[in-house]
Amino acid sequence: MSPRPKRRRILSEPPSVSGFVPESGDYSSALEDTVILLFEEYESIKLADYECLTQLEASKRMHISRPTFTRVYDSARKKVAKAFVENKRISIEGGHVDFQADWYRCENCGTIFKLKSGGKVKSCPVCGEEQTIPLQQVVNRFSEHGRGAGHGGGRFHGGRGVAGFCICPGCDYKIKHAPGIPCGSLLCPHCNIRMVREDSEHYQIILNKRKR
Repeated sequence: MSPRPKRRRILSEPPSVSGFVPESGDYSSALEDTVILLFEEYESIKLADYECLTQLEASKRMHISRPTFTRVYDSARKKVAKAFVENKRISIEGGHVDFQADWYRCENCGTIFKLKSGGKVKSCPVCGEEQTIPLQQVVNRFSEHGRGAGHGGGRFHGGRGVAGFCICPGCDYKIKHAPGIPCGSLLCPHCNIRMVREDSEHYQIILNKRKR
């Protein structure tokens, strides 16, 4: 008898960061020394501990049963605790999820954007390359083949620091960075592209791609 198929967990949007590292910098990036936090595990902590929803409310948001949410949430908290106590890096990758909107990522410059209602993807709105793929496919690729399976395995770039500006890599619209709110959690109001830190390595990569 075949096992019951696992129901996909629903996320409103992808995580805004790719992970976390110990502030001391005293950590190993080797796979065996990295705690892998799945997308649904990240989402469970976000809903329960950040948005302060009950487990029943959170389970409905993710379209799963409350017992399933409890298992995902318990796994997430144990992983975070392990990373804190053992001084390990956390990488947010993979999982068994679907997104409520059509999110895409450019394989050339790493830009993440949300498709406007009724729109069609032809090329990256930033670098113009026709290497855009559904973010869902990126997550699935990691889940099927493991960490690092092609262009980052579903991870996202981010900026550093507490000052500066968040900027749209497409139209250069920018706003002052608010400490505690990742630039990657903000969408440009003009082009639905995830914003990045103006002084980040990712933005410099995007600028170089645009020049070409």
